[in-house]
Amino acid sequence: MRPRLLGLRRPWSIAPLAIGALALLISACGGTPATHHGSTTAKKTPAVAPTGNPSAAVTLNEAGSTLIYPYLQVLAPQVHVAYSNITLDPGPGGSGLGISEATAKLVQMGGSDAYLSDAQAAANPSLLNIPIAISAQAVDYNVPGMPANLKITGNILAQMYEGKITEWNDPQLAAINPGVTLPAVKVIPVRRVDSSGDTFIFTSLLTKTNSDWANGPAFGTTVTWPSVSTEITANGNPGMIQVCKANPGCIAYIGVSVENTAIQQGLQEALLQNKAGAYLVPDLATITAAVNASARNTPANLRQSLIYSSGANSYPIINFEYLMVQQQQPDAATAQAIRTFLYWAISPTGGATGSNLSAVDFVALPASVIPKVEAAINKISG
Repeated sequence: MRPRLLGLRRPWSIAPLAIGALALLISACGGTPATHHGSTTAKKTPAVAPTGNPSAAVTLNEAGSTLIYPYLQVLAPQVHVAYSNITLDPGPGGSGLGISEATAKLVQMGGSDAYLSDAQAAANPSLLNIPIAISAQAVDYNVPGMPANLKITGNILAQMYEGKITEWNDPQLAAINPGVTLPAVKVIPVRRVDSSGDTFIFTSLLTKTNSDWANGPAFGTTVTWPSVSTEITANGNPGMIQVCKANPGCIAYIGVSVENTAIQQGLQEALLQNKAGAYLVPDLATITAAVNASARNTPANLRQSLIYSSGANSYPIINFEYLMVQQQQPDAATAQAIRTFLYWAISPTGGATGSNLSAVDFVALPASVIPKVEAAINKISG
């Protein structure tokens, strides 16, 4: 079962009730409001409520991750129904684009599968990375005549992308797939050409499972890939599917939000080895297990890798899906619209319904993370 979310804590909706009750009590007792040095203390009513439907129409432009993009497409019409003056306009382009455009204040929100690096966070202290869901990444291949769900490890993947494993009948693959006939087909590693959060989380796994990779390309939204004669590049998750389908022998990393499309296009999904040695596909149970193993240690700044979590049933490539948002917005209405959308997006009675999440194979944020996300949202002002 998916972890239950805590109810959203909104002190601004409780405080007026408490103040009203206190006023009734004072009136009934014939008392007067408390004073300080002879002057009556009065609360100022904010010009704009912390959340709610803005008084004027606000369009929230988003650009970035092609993994979060299908999810935002699901949410966009629903948030407009819930708040008629809020329009969400998402667009793809890669996590690197999402971070750079949010940093440059070209969009209100930048989608990213990658959290801000230490250097990025230090250079942009007003840029918040706010997770709204948990996603995962599949490893797919296209090898005619070979069954789906071939077992594979991060170490083997690294060697494929290094050009050290060049054919699908390699002894290392045969050793973990007894009884499977592996053809002498050349391995064609497919990688993203754009600055990509999918690349960030995929290379994070390679870094954790192969020392040569850790000491070489390492991880990032862009890395210096080893030169491999058979490699092919693709743009975005849809591009990864198209390129892999067109090139038998391919191996590719693809976000779960489009994994159903990948399988419908004839790609085969690998069983990926986790930290405990189990071979798993990304599904609700294995993603949730990994969330439960890692998310309890999420820091207040919400910058955290969930890759290669402990636990027998934890899928090894999961991550927060972030929206990068400037803390200071140009006006109060835009700030209110962003806060409203983000609160709605993480609420199980708002955007984070089971049907919305399952549409892209995402998982809701765990209860332990919600207060930290709320604290980040509350920093947004205008």
